Amino acid sequence: MSDIQQTTKQAGKFALVGVLNTFIDFAILNLLVFLGFTAVFFIFNQKFLIANIISVAVAMINSFVLNKQWVFRSGSGSVYLEIIKFLIITIFGMFVVHQLIFNFFYYQFPAITDFIISFVHLIKLDSIFSDQFVILNFSKSIAIVGSLIWNFFGYKFFVFKKKNKETIQF
Repeated sequence: MSDIQQTTKQAGKFALVGVLNTFIDFAILNLLVFLGFTAVFFIFNQKFLIANIISVAVAMINSFVLNKQWVFRSGSGSVYLEIIKFLIITIFGMFVVHQLIFNFFYYQFPAITDFIISFVHLIKLDSIFSDQFVILNFSKSIAIVGSLIWNFFGYKFFVFKKKNKETIQF
């Protein structure tokens, strides 16, 4: 299998893992809220803080395991080092890459957002979605795509990087 075919297959699996992680995150969050974690754990006036932390943590653990075992098939190396690298890539993707792209589209690139708003008006959805809603969600969507691309390549080439068979280990 060529490198391009392998990367394409990995990208498809990565997307499936992402969909599953999103489902897990939402399901656990809603289950915990339904079970009353909002009344039990109420911190800093954030009713859903602990429930959300738990749901995100479970989804991230699932992401690590499935990306390691199924998407990138990483069986070598220190699992602890992989976890640290995974957290570095994921956190950087969430708080730097995602935020930079979001801010760029939300605040700095009105030509594209104006085009999107015009399209929403053209298809007569402006009575349902305000211009601010469209800009916010368009910017967020582009940021998600950017951070997913960052995560995929970070996981592939940094976290779960295959060791070259010819590399001599000391």
